Order: sequence, then C-alpha cells, then structure tokens
Amino acid sequence: MHAIRRHFCLVLIILAGVDGASILWREFLAQTARFRQVLGLGPAVAFPGCPNPFCDYTLYWLVGRLSAQSGAAAVYHPARAIAGAVQILPNQAHYLPFMYPPPMLPLAFLISVPPLAISYYAFEIVSVTAAILLLRHARISWFCIAAGLLGPASLWCLYLGQFGILCGALLVAGLAQLESNPPAAGGLLALLCIKPQYGLLAPVVLLARGDRRAWIAAVAVFIVLAVLSLLCFGWSSWSAYLGPNRAQIQGWLQRPFGADELLGTSVFWMARSFGATLTISYAIQLFCSAGAVLCAWILWRRDDISREHRVAITICLCLLASPYSYTEDMVAYSIACALLIRREPAATDALLALLWLAPGYVGHFGTDFGILPTPVCIAAVAFIGWRRIGSETNPASPALTGRRSAPVLSLSPTPSHRFR
Repeated sequence: MHAIRRHFCLVLIILAGVDGASILWREFLAQTARFRQVLGLGPAVAFPGCPNPFCDYTLYWLVGRLSAQSGAAAVYHPARAIAGAVQILPNQAHYLPFMYPPPMLPLAFLISVPPLAISYYAFEIVSVTAAILLLRHARISWFCIAAGLLGPASLWCLYLGQFGILCGALLVAGLAQLESNPPAAGGLLALLCIKPQYGLLAPVVLLARGDRRAWIAAVAVFIVLAVLSLLCFGWSSWSAYLGPNRAQIQGWLQRPFGADELLGTSVFWMARSFGATLTISYAIQLFCSAGAVLCAWILWRRDDISREHRVAITICLCLLASPYSYTEDMVAYSIACALLIRREPAATDALLALLWLAPGYVGHFGTDFGILPTPVCIAAVAFIGWRRIGSETNPASPALTGRRSAPVLSLSPTPSHRFR
C-alpha cells in the first residue's frame, strides 16, 4: 500500500509538471505573437484577457506620460485621466483607473520615457533580473526561484506587464532576511508602498519582531519615496490620491461582480461570487484580515518556527488580508508553495504541486462555475505550512540557502517523530 501511494503521488507530480509546461508553452506562443505584431511581422491578433496589445502595462506607461504632461493630480481624476490618455494613445481600446499612491509615480514616469513597445520589453527583462538578484541575495534556492518565475502566476504577470514579479520578490526577500539582515529587510518591505496590497502585513511583521534597525530602515525608505514624489509631482498628487481617488477605489471594489473579479484572490470577491451583499462581503473580509493580522503576529513573535514556514505562511496571509489583488499578484505564492514542497511527505508534495498550478486554472473554473476558488487554495497552502510550525528551527535550511541536506522532492514520508 505504501508503494502504491508513493507511485500515485509521483504520477500526480509528473502530471503537474506537464501541465505547468503546457501553460509555459501557451504563454510563450502568446508573447511571440505579440512580438511579431509589434515588429510588423505578423497580423493583428486578439490577446486573451487584454483589450490592448500590452495589457495592464499600458496603464503604467500612460500614467507616466500623463503625469509629465498634465500633472500628477490628473492621474487620480477619472475624467481628466481618460481625456489625457485619449490624447496620448487615441487608439487605446480600454482605459483602466490608476489607484496606486504617489510613490509609484516616479517609477511610472521612468518607464514612460521610451516608446511603449520598447518600454514593455525592457521592463520585463529588468523586473525578472531584479527579482532573481533579490531572491538570490536573500539566499533563496534556485529551485524556489525557478518555481516562482516559471509558475502560472508569473507567466500571467509577464503577459499583462504587471509588477507582480518585482513586488513578489521584494516581499519574499524582505521576509526572508528579517532575522539575518533587518535593515535590508525593512527597506525592501518599505518599497512595497508602491503597491500597498503587498505590504499590508509588513507593519505587523516588523512590530512583532521588534527589531529597531528594521523599523528605522523601513521608515527611512518610505520617507525618501514620499519626499521624492512630493519633489517631482507636488502636494497635489497626494491630495488627489487621498481625495478623489478614494471614491475611485471604492467604486472599483463595489462594481458589479464580473470576469475581472473571477481572477481575483480576495475573500471579499469570493464572498461576492457566492452572491453575498456588499455589507456581508466586507464583514467577511474584515474578519479574515483580522485573523491574518493575528496569525502574522503569532508567527513572528515565536522563535521555534523555521524560516521557510514563516515566510511561506506570511505570503499567504498577505494575500488573504487584502480585499484587492489578482492572479498576477500570486508570484510570491508560487515561491511559498516551493518553500514548503521541499519539506513535506509525498502526498502533501503532490497537493502543493497542484496548488502551485492553481493560478493557471482558477480563471477557467470561475468562468465555468461563476465561483472564485482562489482564496481557498491560498488558505490551503497556509494551513499546510501552519500545521508544521515549530517542527524545524534550523535557520540555514535548504530551501532558503540552496544547500540541500536531503533530496529535493523526496517521495518518502517524513518520519512522524520529527513533527508530532
């Protein structure tokens, strides 16, 4: 019976790898078609999920151009933003709202300097390279880096031109170094203020650890980014962000549940997919966010938890705490699965492999059944990690350092006396 279970788990892991390779191939073909169209070597094609050739990246590029031409305040006024965007890209099919804080504006301006096509491909190369360097500096193994950057979430993020790879690497690298290099960890976590949904639990984590150096570095980095945005774009950018933009954010969250929300990751949107009212959905999200805060506090106050488990669980808690995040924000989740998959019995390894693939399928599941399952997948990964906390306390563990003390993806169940 034990041999049958081992072989069954092996088959599941192989099938997961084959499915992952098929997702990679489909995304490669989509990017090739896009590249040929940009160079004028191929016909115009319709990109799935994207009304524009460069998907979400067009928004950031437009924001950079618009902030330079019309002022940053215009970015946060929907009518003014659309009017300005039409002047810059008249053939644009769809204009997304920009809801991120002013510290994002200098970066948006920087990427808007080259033409859109050049900027898109340059950003993809730079973000992947930066992610690899950040993760290696944090002593994340090549196995985990590959699992993160070749996972369905990362490929979807590349396709959209989103910041999920870069922000995911900042989150993982910051959490992984919080004990070994607190100043660097605090600075990296503070950089997540460009997309706050990633760093919602960062203050809780820093407060739980109680390391003054991490706090000083985090506050210093945030002040530098805030001052830079003030010097470049003035106080009007902050007043517009804190004023008209609040209604825009609320309107986006409360709009009728549709196809975009089926690619979300929040408990708020999952509740709405089941037909819950806005009040009930907000209440459920508030309860889950409070639970995530409490769990994060417990994780980072205790000293008997291995770094793999601490980092992996916190990544999942960050996703569950935010009411606003999408599949492209799950790159760190893919790394979390990899951090745990190297330390679990065979059956759990197979389950983690399938959960690693989940970002590639949740959209299809949602379309077919009208239900958002992603938070359940995220909670499952967090539960797998949580039930093992306290089992290992070695800070130089292989998934983070790359130095293996046991075979990768071993199909032999872990001896029960180590964890019970």
